[in-house]
Amino acid sequence: MTPPHPDLGLVVVIPCFNEPDLLSTLDSVAQCELPPCATECIVVINHPSDAPVEIQTNNQATLTAARSWVVGREDSRLVWHILDYSDLPPRQAGVGLARKIGMDLGLVRLLAAGKPKGVIVALDADCRVAGNYLVALYEHFQMYPLTPGCAIHFRHPLEGLTERPRYGIAAYELSLRYVVQGWRYCGLPNGFHTVGSAMAVRAEAYRKQGGMNRRQAGEDFYFLQKIMALGNFTALTTTTVFPSPRISHRVPFGTGRAMAEWMSRVTKDYLVWNPLVFEEPRHFFSLVETLYTSDDALAVAGSTFGRFLSSVDIVGRLCEMRGHTASSMAFRKRFFHWFDGFRFLKWAHWAAANGLGDRDVETAALTLLDWQGHSCPEGSSSVEGLLAIYDRLDRADWSYRDLSR
Repeated sequence: MTPPHPDLGLVVVIPCFNEPDLLSTLDSVAQCELPPCATECIVVINHPSDAPVEIQTNNQATLTAARSWVVGREDSRLVWHILDYSDLPPRQAGVGLARKIGMDLGLVRLLAAGKPKGVIVALDADCRVAGNYLVALYEHFQMYPLTPGCAIHFRHPLEGLTERPRYGIAAYELSLRYVVQGWRYCGLPNGFHTVGSAMAVRAEAYRKQGGMNRRQAGEDFYFLQKIMALGNFTALTTTTVFPSPRISHRVPFGTGRAMAEWMSRVTKDYLVWNPLVFEEPRHFFSLVETLYTSDDALAVAGSTFGRFLSSVDIVGRLCEMRGHTASSMAFRKRFFHWFDGFRFLKWAHWAAANGLGDRDVETAALTLLDWQGHSCPEGSSSVEGLLAIYDRLDRADWSYRDLSR
């Protein structure tokens, strides 16, 4: 590689495994308005060394096509790197390692340019982006100089889908927005989306938190929990990433797997967490600071949530936290570093197994809206109507809050 442009400020990283239409994603990025800083796009075409011959052949064809696509597009303000990682260790290969390879290289490039506050952006090889994608990223991190990273607004396209897949993808996206709204309702700090194709992080924060992990699924969720722990995490709502609504069996989480499972079901109900999962800890979370000096707040935890806290030895946890903090504010921050999004997932799964069964997504979403004090206009109780409401809530007044304090 040639040395990076001295004004490099954005690096977009795209892992690519057996993707048939990478060029459409590259076209989408290439058509974006360019920001004032220089930008690089790193594509990591990858597969394990023992991948089936068909996948190796597909990746080789994609590699050839992408490198041909780059020819004639040399521009110091938008540089393309098409990398071939066709022999990754089988036990480690996956989206986490591929994303890490690209993001680690993005870090190296930004530091070489003397830009530790530059931004590494994660995108996927089956996405499209809005025309202001690069400019909005640049402006967001200029506007919020203290933010270590952000979640980017996303929307799955529904146009052209037949009835069942259209319902399935709308229900899936609604379920994601329902969880984030539930986190915000109950007072869990850092109620943000954790979508791998729609996130960005400063180079210095990426390095400080140890970089991307090598998980073969859920790598985005665990990575962003570390970045959010730094405080001042934000949401970028002035642009949009459009993930593909296609079926995929490559990973056990995410859009593709959710769609595959939905299409294989006979049931008409799309199930999500019981809204009581958010209601039961709500009062308790509002009193966390008082736990610095007293255990009294434990008495207000909902009955099921109280049993969950007992199962994780909450009294012992509180004693340990008090011993390592010097104020109620520091205690609160330490508590929510422990009870983060990952701990909430454990609580939700425990609750489902102990009396708080799942609900269909429309009923759950309507209930949460009512608890939040939001009305649902007549005719908007369908999954797509509810999705529109939740999307507006996601984008309203949440671009910047330091909830970790």
